[in-house]
Amino acid sequence: TMNFSSAATILFMACLNASSSGFVFVNPPTQRIARTFVATPAKALATTSLHAASDPDDEIAAIHRNADATFAIIDVDGGGTLSRAELTNHLSVSGYNTETIDKIFNKMDVNKDDEISRQEFRDGMILLTALQSAPGLGNYNAEFAKEMCEDADQVFQSADADGNGEIDKEELRSHIGRSFANYSEAAIDEIFRQIDANSDGTITQEEFRDAFCKSSALRQAIGEGPNYN
Repeated sequence: TMNFSSAATILFMACLNASSSGFVFVNPPTQRIARTFVATPAKALATTSLHAASDPDDEIAAIHRNADATFAIIDVDGGGTLSRAELTNHLSVSGYNTETIDKIFNKMDVNKDDEISRQEFRDGMILLTALQSAPGLGNYNAEFAKEMCEDADQVFQSADADGNGEIDKEELRSHIGRSFANYSEAAIDEIFRQIDANSDGTITQEEFRDAFCKSSALRQAIGEGPNYN
């Protein structure tokens, strides 16, 4: 059995440092490789292996889709922007300290209006490549895909209250509300939209599993399952 929560409490980053060539993540001693924040999308795409698509446009689109799903989970009031408090509340659960969270927020808040727009979040996830595999933000613990899919199926069964093999919006709202009452209806609607890949108004087990396995933010928001301890 893996230990997601204890791994997440080891900070993914010790701090963010600015350099002339971009931004650098300085990792704690337990991390072997320091990840570099490169200054252009093209360079960023050249350094990440999260997405297998060979076309850079396809890779950017995939990162944007993942970013939108994560954004929806952090945006608990459904206001369409992320406040510093929302980002702090979300990332502190994954083990980040306040200083690191503030540095991430400040890097993403390009226009310095003290909130992160959806586009700023998308751009940040491309340029700050280490975030694409960071706890609470990206495809963290992707090496445990089998266990996460098992968890996804168990969480799906828990959310599928009527047992018909699909989750509707009310079932998702009820499931999230049992543990995360602070989510607004608008926020849950957006989370539902992000998981419902074919936009047919219900979430199939396959759609749920796909989203759950890709997104550590979704696992954090909706329930991690028995392998998370």
